[in-house]
Order: sequence, then structure tokens, then C-alpha cells
Amino acid sequence: MLPNDPPPRLPPIRSDEIGEEARSFLEKWTGGFFKNADKHPVLLTFAHNPKLADVFSAFNIHLLTTNSLPVKQRQIAIMRLAWITKAVYMWSSHLNTSISCGLDDSMFEPIKVGASDPYFTDFERHVIRATEELVANYEISDASWQALMTEWTEAQVLDFLFTVGCYTTVAYVMRSTGVQRQPELLASAERYGAPE
Repeated sequence: MLPNDPPPRLPPIRSDEIGEEARSFLEKWTGGFFKNADKHPVLLTFAHNPKLADVFSAFNIHLLTTNSLPVKQRQIAIMRLAWITKAVYMWSSHLNTSISCGLDDSMFEPIKVGASDPYFTDFERHVIRATEELVANYEISDASWQALMTEWTEAQVLDFLFTVGCYTTVAYVMRSTGVQRQPELLASAERYGAPE
């Protein structure tokens, strides 16, 4: 198994540091979508600012459950941005998320390569290019916009923009705070690789 990640800059909140607001936040989300929120290193890191964490968690749950994008296209966008931003925790976590959503692990290597990989459909290539444009330029090109609109509704384009924007922000936060991967995420990264 891969060695543990370096110690975080901002460690998860300790049990003796959990105040009333943080406890309320963790109790609200434990048993729901995040299951064991009170043991989740990302949520315990976010719990240093429980008001922010609570609002963000609701938004994140929308992106992962009621998002209007097809699941595979959503995951391609999230994983491609995790790869190009070198967001190791996010990449490792979304290996598992993709599999739990019923997606095949055969897409993981092509996502590392990008739009040139023959694995992808023409439309999936447009999704990848648009994701890369947003990360690099904060804007989708006219050509990518037109390509996305051949299959997506206006609502889906907005879900895409907010998904990429949200997860780019999460990449910044996770990389900067240094959230550590749990053993199961290290095992997934060892099996499928991770950005360096």
C-alpha cells in the first residue's frame, strides 16, 4: 500500500475542539449522504468553519445527487479536473465514487490522457475540453459552448459550469489544507494511480 500522505496543514477538527455549531453540522450530515460525517477527514476539516461547511455540503450533495448531467459525463469532468489540478484526495475519492455509481474502471486511464484518448465519444471529448478550458481560462470557448449545446439543455450547462467551478475550488481547498487520504483511498490510488 502507498505510504500515508504528509501531515495536513489544517488537521481535521479534534473531538475536544468541536463546539456547538460544529457538532450541529456533523450531526446534521452524519447518517445521510456522507454517512459517517463525524469521521470523514474532509468534513472534519471543513468543520473548523461550520457555517460555511453546512452551506457547501448542501451544494455538494446537489452536484452528486440531483445534478442534471448524466453521471458518466459529470464524473469525467470531475476526474479530469482532479487530474490536471493534481488534486490527489479528490482523484482518489472519485475513483471510488465512479465505481459506486456503476461506472467502469476502464475510463480511469483515458481520463489521465484526456480528449485525445480513443476511449471517449465525440461528446465526451467536448466535455473534457470544456473542463480544461474552465480550469485554464475560467471560460468555455465558443466552439466548446456550441458543442455542449448540441446535447445539453441550458440547465445542464449551468450544472456543468457549477460542477467544474465547485470542484476546482475543492481542489484548491484540499491541496492547500492537505487533507489526508484514508486507507481505502490509498488502496484505490495504488491500484489505479494518482496525480503527482
